Amino acid sequence: MFSKKIIKKIPIIKRLYPSLMRRFYNNEIIRFKFFDIKLEGNINEPMDKEMFIFNSYENFQIEFLIKNIKKYNSDYFLDIGANSGIYSLIVKDKFQKIIIKSFEPVKKTISKFKINLKLNKRLKNIKLYNYGLSNKNSILPMKAQVRNNYIQSSGYGVVKKGDDLQNLHIEKNIFKIGDEAIRLKNKKICIKIDAEGHEHEVLRGLKRL
Repeated sequence: MFSKKIIKKIPIIKRLYPSLMRRFYNNEIIRFKFFDIKLEGNINEPMDKEMFIFNSYENFQIEFLIKNIKKYNSDYFLDIGANSGIYSLIVKDKFQKIIIKSFEPVKKTISKFKINLKLNKRLKNIKLYNYGLSNKNSILPMKAQVRNNYIQSSGYGVVKKGDDLQNLHIEKNIFKIGDEAIRLKNKKICIKIDAEGHEHEVLRGLKRL
């Protein structure tokens, strides 16, 4: 663990080490623990690689979230743009009584989430929704980077006018108005939104909430 921290602080080694790991690690599928959560990932996925090699991924944001859920004693955690479930699983591990609603439009990514749920069977009351949130009910094209013939789930974002889509993976996914999908009253709610540039539309769809 100490050596990984040193490696991460040296810029040139930080850039080369993941490439070397990918070259010499025989299996693309990796399993590891992060914040005491069991996870399965892919060595070609930047997010998974960061956690697997350096035991690091948005640590400041996660710790900030945990601190404030505890401070305000939240009843619900809404994970909008849940990806493979890292935030949802960590929050559930820290706060057993909290009810979690996780929204993720990408089928491939929510499949990873389901695998991670099975790896952490002790964590209950996480409800998955295979659609994104927006200010309109619609089917929207989404883009993602492709590296080593692998579609990177951590970079999926809604296509915007003027985007250069060359060499990107494109697929269409379902989005729903947040206020129609979430009906909660008189509850303390913590919301995390990571929608890769679609955050404004998400918030416009949550006006009533």
